[in-house]
Amino acid sequence: MKRIFVVLGIMFLLVNYVYAQEGDWYYNSQNIIINIDVSSEAKINPTKADYSVKYINVNLSHYPYESFNQEIINLEIEPEADVENNAILFSWQDPKNKISFGYNTKIKTSNNIVKIKEKTKFPILDLDEELVQYTEPQEIIDSDDEDVIGFASEIAAGEDDLYVVVHKVAEWTKNNIEYDLSTLTAEVSQKASWVIDTRQGVCDELTSLFIAMLRSLGIPGKFVSGIAYTNSELFPENWGSHGWAEIYFPGYGWVPYDVTYGQFGYIDPTHVKLKEAIDSNEPSVQYRWVASNVDLETEKLDIDTSLEKTIGNVKKPVSLEVDVLKPNIGFGSYNLVEVVLENLEDYYVSSEVYISRPKEVEITENFFKNVLLKPNEKKSIFWVIKLTENLEDNFLYTFPITVSTLRNFSESTSFKSKKGDIDYSFEEIQSILEQKKEEEEKIYSKDVNIECSIDEKEFYSYEKAFLKCKIKNIGNTVLKDLNICFESDCIKTDLGIVKERNFNYTVEKSVSGMQEFIFKVENTDVSKAEYVEYDVLDEPGIAIEHVRFPESVEYNDNFKITVLLAKESRSIPKNAEITLSQNNFKKTWTVDELSQDRKFVINLAGKDLRKGINEYDIVVKYEDGNGKGYETKEIFSLELVNVNLVQNIMLVLNQFVMFLNSLVS
Repeated sequence: MKRIFVVLGIMFLLVNYVYAQEGDWYYNSQNIIINIDVSSEAKINPTKADYSVKYINVNLSHYPYESFNQEIINLEIEPEADVENNAILFSWQDPKNKISFGYNTKIKTSNNIVKIKEKTKFPILDLDEELVQYTEPQEIIDSDDEDVIGFASEIAAGEDDLYVVVHKVAEWTKNNIEYDLSTLTAEVSQKASWVIDTRQGVCDELTSLFIAMLRSLGIPGKFVSGIAYTNSELFPENWGSHGWAEIYFPGYGWVPYDVTYGQFGYIDPTHVKLKEAIDSNEPSVQYRWVASNVDLETEKLDIDTSLEKTIGNVKKPVSLEVDVLKPNIGFGSYNLVEVVLENLEDYYVSSEVYISRPKEVEITENFFKNVLLKPNEKKSIFWVIKLTENLEDNFLYTFPITVSTLRNFSESTSFKSKKGDIDYSFEEIQSILEQKKEEEEKIYSKDVNIECSIDEKEFYSYEKAFLKCKIKNIGNTVLKDLNICFESDCIKTDLGIVKERNFNYTVEKSVSGMQEFIFKVENTDVSKAEYVEYDVLDEPGIAIEHVRFPESVEYNDNFKITVLLAKESRSIPKNAEITLSQNNFKKTWTVDELSQDRKFVINLAGKDLRKGINEYDIVVKYEDGNGKGYETKEIFSLELVNVNLVQNIMLVLNQFVMFLNSLVS
């Protein structure tokens, strides 16, 4: 009996910067209310005894905005100050020792998205004058760098949909720039050109590069700084300073993009916008003073953030379906995971999708993908996976696969594996993947229906199986010059509207094992394939092994003979009859199916033997599933020794009785 082993260890989704395992309130809450305390100070350090300070002015531009997804519930500024152009202006006349300033605010954020329902043309040919500044190169966002221009142009080539272009640039930045905290040691944020050259950076630098690439394409982008939540172990605090971008879409306005968090076209409600800028190096605090013989020692902004409550949940914008191409694969085999995503909304939606799996399953590429879905679009994405070879032969394994979105909606599937299942190579799986992509690309593939059936899913290598395939044109166009192929056997034909054709093939295979054939239909506008699995059984085999017996025994001895029947084939020997015979002694056992090796132990007595050499025959007769017979045998002998006169007489009588019994039976 096979032992069943289910692999339950799911690998955690190791998201580089944001983790979606401990909870999902920060993604799925409709609203959250956040309390923020911002404070700082500056010490007045005299350099001489006769010093004076006439005034100190502080411009604090790290100030909460009112926007489409952010509402200020309460704001208390200390000390009193003026508010102009989204900045707080503090002023002190003749201050002593030090100055302190800051504010406390309560903010309600919303999980809103800018709903872009129609295609926006790219490139943007006309821009309002006030937007032009957001397309121009700056010190850090140096969009005039040749590499920045070259990479951006290559990514955008051939695209005429602005949302697609922005998504592709965001995706490229996310996938090609390594998040590296070591760049935080630099005194200032690095230039976009440095980031694209070294392929590393932190959130500010990834965002600067993203904006620079878009500006090089004439797309307005601004740098946004504020606060956001993360549960990444890379950071000592959950709430912290963060930078992201806003990109301008004509007719819709500014749309947020956080390339660090993988949030394209939206941001989660933990993002609190405190500043927007043309360049990423603009300071949040500026000091001006009139004084003599004084140094001003300034401190960094101290920002303390806490969650007050969450309100409601957003509805799921994308549905998921996940399946594996092959439900059963062999040890060391490749497989294909298909995820079908459907945009449930009538506007553009981007979703980052993650795959998790047990440690025995390897992913051949990134474990996450950013997927752009146009309004109500349905799209498939794929992962090629590889199962380890280091599994035990006597187990049937089940491996779960889970796919999740960044908003923590998930679906699961699984596949099984045991010794002898089909081993698919990387090239075979890649070929199937290319076939699936080709089916989606060729517009009339959906108009061809294929049905294939094989009369025997399981047959012996000396047999033939018969395959029937039917193709039907279910579209409204005549399909011309269709190339119909079963393996290397191909013919060309036309197929009229609602017409169908049948094809019959003979399948002969001398190599045993689980196998698969491909029936394919294609022309310039059609690519469709059907895969049918079948099992070619080898002829059953039983070997008689490890026969153990004493070389000699005496009359009064009791002894044992042990025999191992070894299953030597993939196919299962059936109706096995095992016979042990010697002189007039005969014993028979039957086994319906020999699914695994089996050991037999026979207890015998010396008094049942003949004096001298005793020859034994072991004969095993068995059948395959068709009743075809097979036989194997083994001969061995042992000697009865030290027989006295009385024992010899008893042996003769015993043999005579056994002879009579054999006649009767």
